[in-house]
Amino acid sequence: MSFSKRGYSAIFSAVTILTCFAFSQAQAPTPTPASAPATFGGYEISSSVELGVRGSEVNGNENKYRSDLNYRSGFRVFDSSFLMENRNGGGVFDTALITTTGFGSDPSGSFRFNLDKTGLYKIDSNIRRVKYFNFLNNHAAPEPFIGGVPRGQHNFNTEHTFGDFDLTIFPESPNLRFRAGYSANDTGGLGTYTTRFQSDEFEVQSDVDAGSQDIRLGVDGRILGFNLGLTYGRRWFSDDTRYFQGPSLGNSVAANTASITSFERNYPIKGSTDFAHFFTQRTFAQRLDFTGRFIYSLSKTDFTLNELFVGRGATSATTPGSPFFIDSDQIQMAGDAKRPQARADLGATFRVTDRLRISDTFTFDQFSIGGGSTFLETIVRRTAAGVPNSPAPTSTLYHRNTSYRRFSNLLDVDYQVNNRLGFNVGWRFTDRTVRLVGFQQNRLTSAVSGVFDDEHENRTHSLVAGGKVKPLNNWSIFADVEIGDSDNVFTRLANNEVRNFRIRSRTSFNRFSFNVSAIWKDNDTPGRSGASTVPEFASVVETQSRIFSTSFDWTPHDDWGFSAGYTHQNLTSRADILVPISGQYRRGLSEFFIRNNHFFFDVTARPIRRVSIFASYRIDDDDGQGDRIPIRPEDIITGYPIRFQSPEIRLAFKLSKNVDWNVGYQYYDYKEIQPELAFRGFEQNYNAHLPYTSLRIYFGRSTDR
Repeated sequence: MSFSKRGYSAIFSAVTILTCFAFSQAQAPTPTPASAPATFGGYEISSSVELGVRGSEVNGNENKYRSDLNYRSGFRVFDSSFLMENRNGGGVFDTALITTTGFGSDPSGSFRFNLDKTGLYKIDSNIRRVKYFNFLNNHAAPEPFIGGVPRGQHNFNTEHTFGDFDLTIFPESPNLRFRAGYSANDTGGLGTYTTRFQSDEFEVQSDVDAGSQDIRLGVDGRILGFNLGLTYGRRWFSDDTRYFQGPSLGNSVAANTASITSFERNYPIKGSTDFAHFFTQRTFAQRLDFTGRFIYSLSKTDFTLNELFVGRGATSATTPGSPFFIDSDQIQMAGDAKRPQARADLGATFRVTDRLRISDTFTFDQFSIGGGSTFLETIVRRTAAGVPNSPAPTSTLYHRNTSYRRFSNLLDVDYQVNNRLGFNVGWRFTDRTVRLVGFQQNRLTSAVSGVFDDEHENRTHSLVAGGKVKPLNNWSIFADVEIGDSDNVFTRLANNEVRNFRIRSRTSFNRFSFNVSAIWKDNDTPGRSGASTVPEFASVVETQSRIFSTSFDWTPHDDWGFSAGYTHQNLTSRADILVPISGQYRRGLSEFFIRNNHFFFDVTARPIRRVSIFASYRIDDDDGQGDRIPIRPEDIITGYPIRFQSPEIRLAFKLSKNVDWNVGYQYYDYKEIQPELAFRGFEQNYNAHLPYTSLRIYFGRSTDR
């Protein structure tokens, strides 16, 4: 995509208009002394608004650029604010604050409004908007890929709007506070995905329409020395996304004669969740601190599905002969589900001495998910000669129930040896039980099949420890470690074997600070295949992660500063797999590699009083699997080698006491490095030039900027 001359003309025209306005403001006489704040009705006012424009020129894969960044050309609202303060204590409110950012050509924007009256009420509200674009290029664009298989049929172009509104009555009162809240969430737009029909895959259009609403009511206070709180809430949610497609050939057009004349799917989902949250806290004799909470929720969901295919079937080994016509392949489903959940957390900390503390945290979680659905499919078709076949309906009843119970306990001892040395050591234990029950029934014959009742219990133990050392007054070192087992929820795998270690150092002197940290993680997940269609075999997934990070900040003078940092991530994952080759399953190895290097620096400077400069540079360089290639056909070696860099420079000119002019430029460069010849030429590389300019106008109380 190229940015037209008309676009550049629009930018410079807008800059000219804004600049002329700024200079007119700069030359305008000031009606009040510079030290006097602006007032209105007894309120002091201070505000700023920053308006501007951005240009964009994208070269390369625009779909990938929009999936990553999605910045567009045009008008833009930068960070703006409006503040009213009553310092005399009168009036309906004490403080009112409005802030906005990101609206216009930005992919996301927010609006926040806060209003309060000390001792009486407090209102907090915010509204956010996100323009979401995602084009999954590596999944079955109309352009053919290797072997004629098309790509890019899974994508979204939606707008997500959501907000929260909260009111607190008597916000500063420790004895009694009332709370009320409302939230809304809405997503709409277009998208595509794929579906199966007659052993082929077809692209399907979607009209996304999903949302939810929440209400909350609560009360907090203090009774007999206990801090207490109770909240009740209810959420309504729905998804009315519609899926459709007109005449279409499948993805395997070279080897298949299946086609769709029309496709329609309506899949409305509606439900609600009621929840209650109670918490309590108290400190006894400045020695024992007790905290507890209990949450109960009940979610209910109802759905229906009506799907209709009209098209032509394909010939295959199971349907030999000429292609046949499908006048109607209709699927109708209806079902519901219920999920009650209860969770309790109890914590106690006992201060034995000023240096020794013992803490215990207990968590209990229990829920069940139960529901059923009915399935009815009726196919009406004709042979190539037009002879109708007898309809062959399928009608099934399904029911599933999952019950889950888990509790865990963490006992921790913390000892502060002196002002320079402290450490803690703890033990975590978990116990989990999961039970799966279900069956299915043929509604035409009343035959019951697929009955199962499976229960699995699991326990884990792990050691956690940490410490803090201060070799010098301005140098601190933190470290923690976890060794043992962790839980595998919703699976019948064995426990994860974890060995995690983290260390961080922080030091500062004068106007210089330096940080360095490292994280080691070694996790092993053993398992066993239980599918009836493949041979049973034991497998292990080994994941090794190493992250090293360092950064420093230096501000030798109030007028300029410098910061930089470097992070290296080294991750290797290995998993045992079974690969079908020549009609046989062979045991292979799947490996995934990350070898990422991230570097950045930021520079701020004010060479003269009215000019400020900001410059930054960021680069991510991931070698992925490097030059590693699989030697055996049953092995898979993957990574995602890329290079992404983004320099930026911004200049701010103080035109007057009330006006700043900002001009800047951002550059993004993204490259995929494909080591395999078969994939070269299909990279999603792009680079983008994003110039921008804006005017920031200040009103009200003057500050030294």
